[in-house]
Amino acid sequence: MRRVIIALTLALGTAALTTAFAVVDGAIIRQPPFPQPERLAMLNLQRNPPGEPSRRERWSFTRFELLRSRQTSFDDVASFSPASVTLSTESDSAIVYIERVSSRYLTLLGAIATPGRLFDDADDDPARPLAVAIIGHDVWRARFASNASIVGRTIRLNGVPLTVVGVLQPGFTGLSGRAGVWVPRTISPRIAYAEYLTTNQNFIPVVGRLKRGVTLDAARSELAVLGSDINRELPSDPRFPDERVTGTAMSLNEARVDPTIKRSVLVLLGAVALLHLLACTNVINLLLGRATTRRREYALRLALGSSSRQLFLHILTGGAALAAIGAGGGVLLGWWATSVLTPPASQWATFFGVVAPFDTPAFSIRVWLFGAAVVAITAALTGVLPALAAFRLDVSRGLSLGSRSVTSSALSLRKPTLHGAIVGFEAVLAAILVVTSGLLLDSVQRMRRADVGVDPDRILTFWVIPSEARVPTVEAPRFVARLIEAVARVPGIESVSVDGGAPLSGSASSTLYILGRPAPPMGQAPPVTRHYVGPDHFQTLGIPLRRGRVLSATDTAGTPRVTVISESAARRFFPNEEPIGRRVWFGGGSDFDSPDRAAEIVGIVGDVRYQPFDRPANLASFYTPFSQFTYGSRMVFARTAGDPLSVVPDVRRAVAGVDPELAAQDVRALSDLISGSWARRRFDAALLSGFGLAAVLLAASGVFAVLAYSVEARRREFGIRIALGARRSRVIWHVLREGMGIPIAGLAVGIAGATALTRVLQSALFETSPHEPRVLAAMAAVLLLASLAACLGPAWRATRADPIAALRSE
Repeated sequence: MRRVIIALTLALGTAALTTAFAVVDGAIIRQPPFPQPERLAMLNLQRNPPGEPSRRERWSFTRFELLRSRQTSFDDVASFSPASVTLSTESDSAIVYIERVSSRYLTLLGAIATPGRLFDDADDDPARPLAVAIIGHDVWRARFASNASIVGRTIRLNGVPLTVVGVLQPGFTGLSGRAGVWVPRTISPRIAYAEYLTTNQNFIPVVGRLKRGVTLDAARSELAVLGSDINRELPSDPRFPDERVTGTAMSLNEARVDPTIKRSVLVLLGAVALLHLLACTNVINLLLGRATTRRREYALRLALGSSSRQLFLHILTGGAALAAIGAGGGVLLGWWATSVLTPPASQWATFFGVVAPFDTPAFSIRVWLFGAAVVAITAALTGVLPALAAFRLDVSRGLSLGSRSVTSSALSLRKPTLHGAIVGFEAVLAAILVVTSGLLLDSVQRMRRADVGVDPDRILTFWVIPSEARVPTVEAPRFVARLIEAVARVPGIESVSVDGGAPLSGSASSTLYILGRPAPPMGQAPPVTRHYVGPDHFQTLGIPLRRGRVLSATDTAGTPRVTVISESAARRFFPNEEPIGRRVWFGGGSDFDSPDRAAEIVGIVGDVRYQPFDRPANLASFYTPFSQFTYGSRMVFARTAGDPLSVVPDVRRAVAGVDPELAAQDVRALSDLISGSWARRRFDAALLSGFGLAAVLLAASGVFAVLAYSVEARRREFGIRIALGARRSRVIWHVLREGMGIPIAGLAVGIAGATALTRVLQSALFETSPHEPRVLAAMAAVLLLASLAACLGPAWRATRADPIAALRSE
């Protein structure tokens, strides 16, 4: 039975460790699935504002053309822009993701067209844009039943007819990781963004393949100069022509890894490694106990002529073989677990939202080698220490185990033993895991209780993303008004509004300028969140009015521009004056972007947090009427009388009634959207809590095993104590005092170490300090109670020692 427990313990620990490494390998180490991925890099402009951190930007169409014609470090560079559109066929319509690409993009990434062809330079001519498309294998199979005659047929994207010229190989989904259709970027003005080829905004991602022999550092040096030259010729912000702008590049593998995900998976690997080490120490203690009970056998072997070396190898091979079997089974279990493990898409971020993480775990050669190393190290760790007992064995004492000597406690602080040291080490590891998981759990609970600033109950949300060719910016207010009216007529809907993002999911931002105050230095205008909303916005989301008035249906394009601001904006920008009546304008391309287009502040409302909990909060919000300016792509908020999902079919019909080529996307209840924004934190906390629970159980079982062995070895001593008049309560207290000594010392060291180690988790905690006394006290109580429970069984057993048998042996 003991061998089965040992094998299972090591199998579970090894399975968890190899699975965690497979996750780390997929999320951080493994290169993206393209030919020679180490030569691929993402290219960016880099702004360097005075006194602020530098920030990366993408490229405009015209800047990319200059980059492509002048760079010398890359075999080729290509642009791509992901988007979601409506794919219409003769039978139905569906939302698909597309990439609008330059002609060399698919070739650069190693795509193959079967059947058909890839794009060529003729497809990428801005003067003569061709209405062609290439579809992915999955779209071909799902939407066109793998019909080989698809090449030459016509499909419609956002109502624009395109001729299919090729089908890509299975598994290719582009750098975005989810594209199903590719179109030339030059056709984008008709499909998605009317100003794609002419706007000054930097929104187009660029990828390049390094020339052989050219390092990424050398490419960065060239781009630093080239980016500066391009920005000098075509300033990103004409108001600041002397702004310091350079160029840079990062490897594709680096670009796909979000820093918060990197931290999460490394914490996961560290936690699992600690758990596996704790399992190994538990097994070592079990094997040491087994070796102790066989001391007489080992002494006989030595007395009959076996050498200490032979005995060492005998014990080592036995323990190592058992450990290797358990750990080897764990690797196979990890292989199975990895095959069914897929990271939830909502929990893994991407670089600038355009490069997929490509992080699905898989058992590669690297993971198999890691598993083999874990098996070897586990076998060595669990086999060597018990085998070393052969060199420390006293033969004469081992042959006289039936003597009347009294055995000392294996967990005594006064006379430390190897058993006790291992128990203390287990307590340290358990404390680190339990305290870390406790801090994360407390952080998640604080997120759950945090006031986001809205009432999310009974609100349906969805995105509507029309083509800017069909809904240009000048037409957007009228389109949004028709959309709101159509959705408001759906039975069961009480009020409707729109915005550019949801609470805890991000929002548009801009820079603020206050009329009557000096303009801030270049690049130092304060950032604020911007919202183009409907007159019922605050009623729909439950945002309270503090002073003044909210927006109304009379605030239209022909009336003076107005804005409503948040409490934090009022305190931050007007600390000693009345904000209502002041006029403000904003940077960017909206209709509020100059002093003569400034908006008057007419009201102050409660704060709403739009940034996720793992991002710094900017609570300074400015709301303006969509009728005075908006974009066509909007998130719709509909407050319902009952279950928000019950109105979805009618809402879809209402949206289609506004535009048959339009479809509601990402339809969800606002409460689910808000909850999902911290799902990754909840996942991390739950996972580490599971590890913490396992650590507590392993540590408690270690205390129990060692103390049970110690009590069994001292049964005669306890019998004599009882025979001499010791009360059973005193025997229990004696065992508990000795049994709890080392665990308490180990817990103290572990909690101190955990509070130091959890400093690295500070960025993962929300309103929770790594030294939170309440959490530390609670976790210490859990560990102490577990240790106490583990001691009670052996302590009670000590009181059952037979005093008559003990006196007879004397």
